Amino acid sequence: MSRPGPYQGEPGRQQPYGRQQYPPQGYQQQSPYGQPYQEQPYRQPGPPQRPPSSPPPRYSDDDGFRFRLPGLGLLLSLVGIVVQLLCMLVLPWVSASAAGGDAVSLPELWKVVSDVGAQGFGGWYVALFSYPLAVLGVVLALVSVLESVAGKVIFAGLAIIGIGWLLLRYGVGPAAGMFGESGGFSRQEITTIGIAVAALVVVIFMLRTGLAMFRRIAGLVLLVIAGVHVYAVQDLVASADGLSIGAYGPALGYVLSGVAALIGPRRLTPG
Repeated sequence: MSRPGPYQGEPGRQQPYGRQQYPPQGYQQQSPYGQPYQEQPYRQPGPPQRPPSSPPPRYSDDDGFRFRLPGLGLLLSLVGIVVQLLCMLVLPWVSASAAGGDAVSLPELWKVVSDVGAQGFGGWYVALFSYPLAVLGVVLALVSVLESVAGKVIFAGLAIIGIGWLLLRYGVGPAAGMFGESGGFSRQEITTIGIAVAALVVVIFMLRTGLAMFRRIAGLVLLVIAGVHVYAVQDLVASADGLSIGAYGPALGYVLSGVAALIGPRRLTPG
């Protein structure tokens, strides 16, 4: 006699509440999208895996200090500054034959012109513009090749102070009767005021431009100063044979600095 199986309930009647009828063997549950669910293999949980790290950098013997040449503009500017200093302090401007036996350098020439009184354009250039233009030329050359905003402001400040002193001492001041002058506008005061106003306009315009345009204008200004210097020293001495190498040296320094400013901070070698 066979053993009766589990009670299946009466046909047509629902199962009592709380009971769950498991699907028959071989039944495969369907997903909402019509595909059967697939069992995933069980994996033992473990520590999180880290992404593979890059290998440490390898250093070779060639990665040490390498000497890099500075830019051509900076080299020319430094050479121009050295030439300026030698001509302004050491080298003679007037030859021994023209000076009566001893060559005269710029410090001695400036003292003589200041004591005797400046005569002509050459005398006024030596007494008023020789040293100020040399200082401004050095600052302008360095600012141009380094392209420094702070240097640009320093140059503008020095230029405005120098122009203001020139305008007050040799322009408006003497015309107004200051510094022991008789007063009134003479040809000298009018010329000085015109030069000071023109220089002030150029400086303000350069201050308002960008660094690239600033150094281009600076290069042109330095080249113009070189031409003015040559004309002034030739006007100072009647004969060209009386001028020594030191008199033309500042013009060479201005030209080198001007070319350096036009070139800009370019390197001779990349990197």
